[in-house]
Amino acid sequence: METKYCACSHTNYCACARVYEDFEPYCKWHKGEERDTLEVHLQDFNKEQLKAQINNHGVLKIFGERPLKETRWSRFNKEINVDKKCKTCAIQAKFGNGVLSVIMPKTGLRPTEKAIILDGICCNELVIERSILKQNLGMAVKVLAVAVVVAFGAYATYKCTRSALSA
Repeated sequence: METKYCACSHTNYCACARVYEDFEPYCKWHKGEERDTLEVHLQDFNKEQLKAQINNHGVLKIFGERPLKETRWSRFNKEINVDKKCKTCAIQAKFGNGVLSVIMPKTGLRPTEKAIILDGICCNELVIERSILKQNLGMAVKVLAVAVVVAFGAYATYKCTRSALSA
């Protein structure tokens, strides 16, 4: 149990200090050919008390907190490594009857970090386009470097040949 104090003017214990009770929610996987689904059982939570995010390393973070009574709060923080075959831009999260279902379709690109919208699709095509452009930019830089080396070699050969003919 951890206590978090507020930023009010009281120097000792405050009436608005929160005492957190951390817990590990029950999770159940449903693996499939086209998608994997993670069910996280969160009785007594509502949608507004939950958040889910995926980062560019393929780690899904699900967390939430809710008040119990007076200054006591219940909270959890779950991190899951998403399968490399998961199409992260199409992950959906739905919450109903105390169960958060995270649907992870397979095969796709890994976008940069973003929030997953509960009860909706999280796909952010601009982020994916940026990652594709970044890959293309890397290739363009390599091609340019090779072109510069070839041009320098041709110029050096030309100068050497010209110098030899003049002498």
